[in-house]
Amino acid sequence: MNTPIRSFQVAVAGLDLLHHTRLKLACSLLLSERMDVAVRDWDGTPADLLVVHVDHPDSRGVLADAHAAGMATLRLSRRATQVLDGLLPHGATVRDFNQQLRLLLATAAATPAQEARTLAAASATPLLLQLANAPEPAQLHLLQRGAMWLLLDRHTRSIALPAQATLADVCAQLDATSWSAQVMDPADFQHQYAYRLPQRQSLEALYFALAQHRPELLPAAPASLQLRHWPDLTAAEVPSAWLPAIARLHAGACNLDTLAQHCRLPRATMASLFSAASACGLALSPESALPSVSPRALGAGRAAPGDTPFLLRLARRFGLGLPRGHAA
Repeated sequence: MNTPIRSFQVAVAGLDLLHHTRLKLACSLLLSERMDVAVRDWDGTPADLLVVHVDHPDSRGVLADAHAAGMATLRLSRRATQVLDGLLPHGATVRDFNQQLRLLLATAAATPAQEARTLAAASATPLLLQLANAPEPAQLHLLQRGAMWLLLDRHTRSIALPAQATLADVCAQLDATSWSAQVMDPADFQHQYAYRLPQRQSLEALYFALAQHRPELLPAAPASLQLRHWPDLTAAEVPSAWLPAIARLHAGACNLDTLAQHCRLPRATMASLFSAASACGLALSPESALPSVSPRALGAGRAAPGDTPFLLRLARRFGLGLPRGHAA
């Protein structure tokens, strides 16, 4: 007896023509496995799988809606360096798409929609983030999922990773339910695992990576905020378009909508930045923050006298040539 043909719907958001064509070809190849896959543009209605390019300006809202509906997602990212479950690098081949579709659609077929929504709600806060924000005393937590290992050091607010792992890799697997965790003694970690996890990244860097790759996992953005200090980031870990916004938030409190307009960034992108700053504890409390900066104070090409030295130091830190007369 032949296996019945299973029908699926794949919604697409933010893909260019090349990736959209490769996706459709990969879907057509699944007919040989008796999987009939229809591809349509994302319109907000549920589908068996959502394929979205995270560099698209609307990706944050799209992913949030899909996550709330319990939908499986396949993300493309220019910052991804390898194929992972649910994540493809920009330029993914037809074969890459086909393998991920086969895996994700098979999982969707085995999981009823209501159960998927229940699992999504239960795993809304990934284990790593739960442990990072737990009220218990600072401890070392060793987390594992398959071949992925990492250490959460709550005392230094950092994570230890394998040498070749990236924060994009961590973000791609962060909300999986198959993570295990155990409390580690510092001496045992140094003896058994330190050589396996030589790379250190701050929790601040992790949250800002989430803002780029998995904004749906972050809490809602505050309407305004001011940064306590410059985030623990390097030039390679933050889009250059974010630097003026971060500099303004470091100098004083700013309103989300006003700053998005001034920096010419999509509101969803600015909301991701605000969410990351708030979630990692960088946001000053409302009573200690400075008054919101007005649009006039944010006028292009004009900076307060006290801002100029700071912006010049910022430019030098990131290797930018910024003339003193244009440090706004």
